[in-house]
Amino acid sequence: MHFHDRLFEPLSLGDKLTLRNRLVMAPMTTVSGNPDGSFSDEEIAYLERRASSGIGLVMTPACYVHKSGHSFERQVGCHSDDMLPRLSRCADAINRQGAASFLQIHHGGNAARSEYSGRPPMAPSAVMNRRGTSEMPAAMTEDEIWMIIESFAAAAGRANKAGFTGVEIHGANTYLFQQFFSPFTNKRTDKWGGDLRCDRCDRHQEHDRLELCHRLENRARFALEVVKAVRGEVGPDYPVAYRVSPEEPDPDGYSTHDAIQLLSLLLPLGIDIVHVSSWQYGVGLRYDWHSGTHPTKMISDAMPDDIPVIGVGSILTPGDALRVRDDGVELVSLGRALLLDADWVTKSREGRGNEIRTAIHSEEERQRLDIPPPMREYTKRSIQIAPVA
Repeated sequence: MHFHDRLFEPLSLGDKLTLRNRLVMAPMTTVSGNPDGSFSDEEIAYLERRASSGIGLVMTPACYVHKSGHSFERQVGCHSDDMLPRLSRCADAINRQGAASFLQIHHGGNAARSEYSGRPPMAPSAVMNRRGTSEMPAAMTEDEIWMIIESFAAAAGRANKAGFTGVEIHGANTYLFQQFFSPFTNKRTDKWGGDLRCDRCDRHQEHDRLELCHRLENRARFALEVVKAVRGEVGPDYPVAYRVSPEEPDPDGYSTHDAIQLLSLLLPLGIDIVHVSSWQYGVGLRYDWHSGTHPTKMISDAMPDDIPVIGVGSILTPGDALRVRDDGVELVSLGRALLLDADWVTKSREGRGNEIRTAIHSEEERQRLDIPPPMREYTKRSIQIAPVA
């Protein structure tokens, strides 16, 4: 097999979908939607441009399923049938370039901003984020929980109707799903929550892997009900991915073992792809475990053979991507790499990896990036100007 073939061989999701290669465009905030939440022309052009380079799968930016989950400036929405015309235009733009198109469906929970949503945020419990930078949310009522579950199902139905080839449920990055699963943000004592510890053990890690802590199941319940509702809306043959943050950084948070237990509950309900969200691929977050912990590989090794895993996190070069495949991870997600170079896939396929832009060296160079203008300003938070070697 040629050095690069592992990145460019097809991957089939059973009879549901065949991806033309192993490369995925990561879902990235663009702050470029229209004021009403619909996809703008410039955002659609940005996604189509990456699809035209030959990538296998394009994940859209996070799309809020209910206005209460609106978390970013100019975030796109899939909360209303009014969004369907622009959703359809976006799906068609990606699909006609030969890439698969997944709409990422999202609710911010305590990360939602009242200035965008028009109401105070709601979350599993009245707990701010770990940094203390979110607004104080109101604890969701039972009726509100079911309303948001139904909103995810409706959004998935719109994605299907609009022509997207699949959806990704955003269960990661401290947003609503993680807030339900995390004992840090979920302080509920009803069927939607529960502590890491229970009467049967001193520490949750001591549970037999075949015996799930009943409180973990309670914290997983929101994700379980959303997946059931989404699958009920789109039917058995529509691809559904689930994005998960594999662990939280301290002993009071959930671990990768807990995330694997969550996934073991979700997979039978109809998950086709698991997307492991990491800021740096192969690096664990927990300071109470040895530094060699590799959360993505742990999850990949625990998944059934027919469930592909997506690895992501600071993957900038073809060599970085191949190391993910060397770990047995089936798909490689590119984020910043595709912001910096829209032709990353073409250059990699043609053996021109040395021509791929992996940094910017001036503000002028940033302004020339082939991304929507508002996104160029937004990248100042995440892409620093590198010194010239």
